[in-house]
Formats: sequence, structure tokens, C-alpha cells
Amino acid sequence: MTKLKLTGDSAAVKARQRVEQTIALTTVKALLDAGFLLGVDDGEETTIHHSRNFDKLKDALFTTDEDWLLVYLKGDDKRDIRPQYWVRFVYGNDGWDVISDYTTYLEPYIGKGTVVEKLVGKLENDYDPSLLMQ
Repeated sequence: MTKLKLTGDSAAVKARQRVEQTIALTTVKALLDAGFLLGVDDGEETTIHHSRNFDKLKDALFTTDEDWLLVYLKGDDKRDIRPQYWVRFVYGNDGWDVISDYTTYLEPYIGKGTVVEKLVGKLENDYDPSLLMQ
């Protein structure tokens, strides 16, 4: 897919980051494929908005402990950075649970039965807590 930002100092942390980033970037791709414009708020500021550029969105993610993926409808007024919808990513837990919450409107794109939900389910089933002890 794309080069990930693995900054952890142990194999376990890097494994968790790999899972988090794979899920988050799959979510970005699914929403872009559905025609949405996206942005990122890193908890301190909105660093990008109304974008369809996957690489720029990836660069804006994973810089803090959590991100809000901002979701805009195509044709939105680009001067208004308030999103219609959002996905909240929280990093540093088990990895597979990186999607903390999202607006229910996005359920058909990232919820039950979607590629995102199937990926999360697979990674959750493959989760091995003993890796965190290494």
C-alpha cells in the first residue's frame, strides 16, 4: 500500500503502529473512493481540509496521540473547515481498536460489511496480547 510511519522503539510498538496505520489508511482510501473530501485535525489544529490527495492526508495523520479525520461532501464550501462527518482515531491502545468513534452516516462506507470492518475484525482476531510484553 504505502510506506508507514513506524516510530516505536520496540517490535511490539511497531507492530501496533503497523496495525493502526493500516486501518486508518484503509479508512481514508474507502472514504476517498466513496467520493468524499477529507481533512485532518490532530487535536491542536486542522492541518489539511477538503483534500482528495491520499499522500498529503497520510502525511497529516499520525503526528499526535489522536486524529480526527474530517469528512466533507463533494461540492462543499472549501472556506468552511467544519466537517459534516468525522472519524476519530486514537493511537496507542491495542491497534485494531484505533477507530474510537465515527458519525453514523459513514456506516455504509466503513461500518458493518465494509472492507474496513472486515480488516478490523481480522486484525482483532489475530491480536496477541503477549506481543506487548516483548
